[in-house]
Amino acid sequence: MADDQADTGRRDGTDLLDHWRIFGPDHAPYRILLTGRMIDRLTAQHVREEGNLSIAEWRVLAHLAMMGEQSASAVSAAALVDRSEVSRAVASLATAGLIERRPHPRNRRSRLLVLTEAGQARFRAVQAERLRFFRAITADLSTAERGMLDDLLLRVARRAEGMTGQHPLLPPTNS
Repeated sequence: MADDQADTGRRDGTDLLDHWRIFGPDHAPYRILLTGRMIDRLTAQHVREEGNLSIAEWRVLAHLAMMGEQSASAVSAAALVDRSEVSRAVASLATAGLIERRPHPRNRRSRLLVLTEAGQARFRAVQAERLRFFRAITADLSTAERGMLDDLLLRVARRAEGMTGQHPLLPPTNS
């Protein structure tokens, strides 16, 4: 039974396929969300173990590493997360010496966030593990299939963007 559970991913006696089939193949968004939640949980575990970071802290660290110096609002928009989540992560990352706040040259009320050397080192260490994870989770896909998956997900995202009537990376408008 233990081997059976390991092969199917069961922990509580239910099979992934039981959850996958709840709504059927016409419910791709459900399946995307289910997969996303699974990956999010694994990511939270990995970044906690590899970098002693919360997932919110990792998101801020990773976005700053990839985007360069940014405001908290820009990070929030790029990550599609609530500004308060980013604000709490920024506070703890600053306390840990992983980021610095600098004056914004065009907006005196805003601060720009930048990684410190320690923040860059932490990002590199965790990112190396994340890349191994990405390769492992897509190991059953060929290079062409990974490209196709990326294209298909982008098409779904663009359709969702069109349905919202606004860019998904911008804060919602109060209409």
